[in-house]
Amino acid sequence: MELIDQNFKKQTNEIVLQQFDSLVKSERKITQAVLNCIAEIDRRKIYLDKAYPTLFEFLVKGFGYSPSAAMRRIESARLLREIPEISEKLKSGSVNLSQLSKVQQASRLVQKTSGQKISTLQKMQVLKKIENTTQAKTELILAKEFDLPILKLDSEKINRDETTTLTLTLTKDQMELLSRVQNLVSHKVPNNNWGELFSYLAEKEIKSKSPKLGLQKVSLRKIILDPNKACCQFKDPITNKMCESQRLLQIDHIKPKWAGGEDKKENYQVLCAAHNRHRYQKQSNLLPLR
Repeated sequence: MELIDQNFKKQTNEIVLQQFDSLVKSERKITQAVLNCIAEIDRRKIYLDKAYPTLFEFLVKGFGYSPSAAMRRIESARLLREIPEISEKLKSGSVNLSQLSKVQQASRLVQKTSGQKISTLQKMQVLKKIENTTQAKTELILAKEFDLPILKLDSEKINRDETTTLTLTLTKDQMELLSRVQNLVSHKVPNNNWGELFSYLAEKEIKSKSPKLGLQKVSLRKIILDPNKACCQFKDPITNKMCESQRLLQIDHIKPKWAGGEDKKENYQVLCAAHNRHRYQKQSNLLPLR
């Protein structure tokens, strides 16, 4: 790659613009290469071996991407793997990550609401229409092509005082449902504060899943899956990094039953669903012939 003098204060306007044009083109090439790499990491599920439960956490916690930036790259990488022709469009700048992400989001929403899967051909046709358009125009085109409301992406912003600002787009039904809940628990959350409402509902759900005190007999499963303590125990054998995900936890035998493993507490470990499947697939290759 051509080296560029970044001491722009010494350069003329013309040279600064020339260098900027060169940097933008290089940035597009790098972005396209990054997406291809993410697509291959996704295909091979490499993030599981590195003790991350999802590709999203791999990018956010492992490489410092913001949640929104990680999602844009994941969705764009998957679309790029489906439609390799996008590569040249990214390099030329006729489409960008936000547009690709919106196409994927619209496709998922159509499938969720109507059960209809958007074909690769349909996506290619839509991509052609959104080339060299603004974000606002892209949203209008997607809404028209897929018969959807104009898409609005949720966002998450961490503030200086360590509070978090969430921007959510809810359907009419979702808003009505939340309003009903707000009325039902108004004696517990009297200020009509959405943050307090979400905290109340979260605490109530966690409490409902916690083992009840005072019971003499508590199942081994409940002890191991104590939601206040349990997390995925999968480790990267090279770095010893532990997954520690607390989502979709499952009980797994450390020594498989087919290899003589027993149903004892010492032979149990907690894995998230992704790492449980990943471990099972690896163990399947070691199963004895019958």
